[in-house]
Amino acid sequence: MGFKNSSEISEQFSQIFETIKKLPQHPCRRCGTLQRTYESDIICYSCQEEEERACAERRRKACQIETLLRLSNIPKRYKNAIFKPKTAIQEQTIDYLKQNFNKKLLTESSDTLLFGSIGTGKTYLGCAFALEAIKTRQIGVRYITEYALLSLYFEKEYETFKKFKSCDILIIDEIGKRILAEWQRVQLEELLSHRYNEMLPTIYITNLEQKAFKDFLGSRLADRLRENHLERFAFDGESLRG
Repeated sequence: MGFKNSSEISEQFSQIFETIKKLPQHPCRRCGTLQRTYESDIICYSCQEEEERACAERRRKACQIETLLRLSNIPKRYKNAIFKPKTAIQEQTIDYLKQNFNKKLLTESSDTLLFGSIGTGKTYLGCAFALEAIKTRQIGVRYITEYALLSLYFEKEYETFKKFKSCDILIIDEIGKRILAEWQRVQLEELLSHRYNEMLPTIYITNLEQKAFKDFLGSRLADRLRENHLERFAFDGESLRG
């Protein structure tokens, strides 16, 4: 069997085109573009490619969210925290957090302080915010208590310590719960100074009142927070637990 010459190939193509021209036309069910095919329920090639790109993007996004959630360090108790208010102060805080962290650049966001009585929902709200930011904007938010953070350094988990130090948004809970040793104070100051210099926003959660929180941080760090327009929310009232 020999090779076909150009005229034979041209004739075959002509026959194929004539066959295609006789096929009925049906609209793409997504964009409406007419396609010649026997099938009536069709999606055109352009829409198929667009759908494949959209599916790939959804898979990438889901994978990124899963990774960020795994790294967030949110306690098991708050894994399903809902970013909705239960009290007036929670509503004010949520409104501010949405506005403050919904900016294109996180460097434009200010630090936030949630302080006040035990059991008023500070930790719950902080974790709910972290989940919301991760799932809606894929922002790297990490939660940790002051004690656990400094324990990482004490146990020589330096790389993990650095990841908390440099994450997009850091939530530090139980600030000022314990009297710090000198090395602990130095490392905490270094971490917070790094985040200040790199314009990385931090959310502080504490049971201390404002003045006690300021005294705990010291004048230098307190002055930097003031320059960074620290927004404060007082969670007063009785415990919501139980």
